[in-house]
Amino acid sequence: MKAINLPAIIAISFCVLQACQNANKSTREIQSEVIDSSMEAHTITDTTALNRGAGIADFLNEAALGGMEEIELGKIAIEKSANPGIKDFARQMVKDHTKIAERLKVLAEGKKMTLPAALPKTDLDHIAEMKNMQANEFDKHYMGMMVKDHVKTLDLFKSATTSGDTPLQNFAISTLRTLESHYKMATSLNDKLK
Repeated sequence: MKAINLPAIIAISFCVLQACQNANKSTREIQSEVIDSSMEAHTITDTTALNRGAGIADFLNEAALGGMEEIELGKIAIEKSANPGIKDFARQMVKDHTKIAERLKVLAEGKKMTLPAALPKTDLDHIAEMKNMQANEFDKHYMGMMVKDHVKTLDLFKSATTSGDTPLQNFAISTLRTLESHYKMATSLNDKLK
């Protein structure tokens, strides 16, 4: 009788261990799917131009314009927002995107390319409209924009990691962690405003 119980106990123990391992694996897979679906839900446009053969100049132009807008909007948010979390986020945006812009400028100079000096009129007009919003309305609009803009920026920088240009790849790879952190902060703040 003892001989029959021992194999049965071993078999049951093995099944329990397998089930626990599969449950952990499923949890990790589910977490990954939730993050991926969250990113997809906020995707606005296809910015993988580099993967379709667009040049480095397109990347530099889009990255520079995006960074300028993030800095300008961050400065406005520091002044306009009544929410301490949004003010802290905006300060971080100004600090990080200023550093990224400096590194982008060095990259462009190394390739003898010129970055845009100013935002397009449509962006400037939109920023002017945001300055006139009430604080609560501004906060919601600003954080919604930050989520959408960072999805586009992440797509742009991820596409640059496979561009075939080593300096560009290194720049994109080293910047992605910061941009992913911005996206997570923006998503969290935006969710709290809903």
